[in-house]
Amino acid sequence: MKVFILSLSLIPVDFMEVFVKTIAIIGAGPAGMSAAIAAARKGAKVTVFERNEIAGKKLLLTGNGKCNFTNVDMHADFFSFEEGSHAELVMETMSTKAVCDFFADMGVLSTERKGCFYPFTGQSQTIQSALVKTMERLGVKLMTNTCIGEITRNNDQFVVHTDNKMMNFDAVILACGGKAAPKTGSDGFGYRLARGFGHTVSRTYPVLVQLQSDASNLKMVAGVRCYANVSAWVNGVKVASDYGELQMTDYGLSGIPVFHLSRFLSKEIEEGMHCEISVDFIPQISKAALNEFVSERIKTFYGEPVKTFPEGLVHSKLVEYMIKEQKIEASAMVLPENKDMLINLLEEMKDWRFLITGHKGFENAQVTKGGVLLEEIDENMQSKLIKGLYFAGEMVDVDADCGGYNLHWAWASGKKAGEEATK
Repeated sequence: MKVFILSLSLIPVDFMEVFVKTIAIIGAGPAGMSAAIAAARKGAKVTVFERNEIAGKKLLLTGNGKCNFTNVDMHADFFSFEEGSHAELVMETMSTKAVCDFFADMGVLSTERKGCFYPFTGQSQTIQSALVKTMERLGVKLMTNTCIGEITRNNDQFVVHTDNKMMNFDAVILACGGKAAPKTGSDGFGYRLARGFGHTVSRTYPVLVQLQSDASNLKMVAGVRCYANVSAWVNGVKVASDYGELQMTDYGLSGIPVFHLSRFLSKEIEEGMHCEISVDFIPQISKAALNEFVSERIKTFYGEPVKTFPEGLVHSKLVEYMIKEQKIEASAMVLPENKDMLINLLEEMKDWRFLITGHKGFENAQVTKGGVLLEEIDENMQSKLIKGLYFAGEMVDVDADCGGYNLHWAWASGKKAGEEATK
């Protein structure tokens, strides 16, 4: 029996291209670029459509331009997604080490500070540039300044309609981002594309965002930064807490702990629930120890004005603010007979309440809460409704704390979608 071996070099290139899968990725953000690299490495012919003039425009702003891209402590407790969804499994397909290795393979050294990983250069541009250059090396076609009108189906093909042409693809990955920071192009357009294929998009809310309060005299403390325990309360129930640097503003509260707690309040604020932030300005002193602490402190500050009593405990502007809010007379002195008043002052400092009346909106938010329902997406990030349609990143209903978690989700979900779309 004769065996004939056909050399691939004898097969016409145009014939071989029939077997190469073509993939369109809508959005050149972190998830879109991760998907493009993963798909191209599997041999797919990838085209990325981006409405902005550059890829990764929002990425450049991440972490105040420093780009915290993952975290040592990576687990589901830092994320919010539908119970029973595949999001946790997708997230775990890339470990913290895998993400660091992903960038190391592109020539990016990383450094860790307090559990957060950054490029060693301290510049988000390092990450953005590495992703773009890697796509170029892999032959990914990046079409910037390109808006998508619609995506339709033609038999087994997807037809992407741009401003001036129509292009056919075997698979499409929607990685359009959410609605946070619309000035970077994230205006929720991807949700319209998802709905066009029959997908359900839950109501969206801005999170990792500053919170507004109608508390009086906030201008007295605007600009003050202090470390504190901060708790979120909804209709009288404590729903979350965090410790970190709080920033006082003339409109309300900001800082990392407030950003974290906004994930538990944005929706509730818009639904008209009673929302409060409780701040413990002196967490180093327990409530149980206040009586003895005040007694000893009276000895130190005996006969001095009450406004001197909290000195050394909190910022001087906070002292003035709290004395005014408590309506303590300027003539009041630190004396044993005023002990109850002094204890009450410190008790208030340990549970200072701010009624939260709003948030600073998508314009100032870092992330979107809500999006395409995970129940309509399988464990491979593929639509359960339309074969060949995939999702990645912020446009699905997943959000997380500050600290590199949202970017980790972008890398992991993008990689998963990109690899699976080639099959």
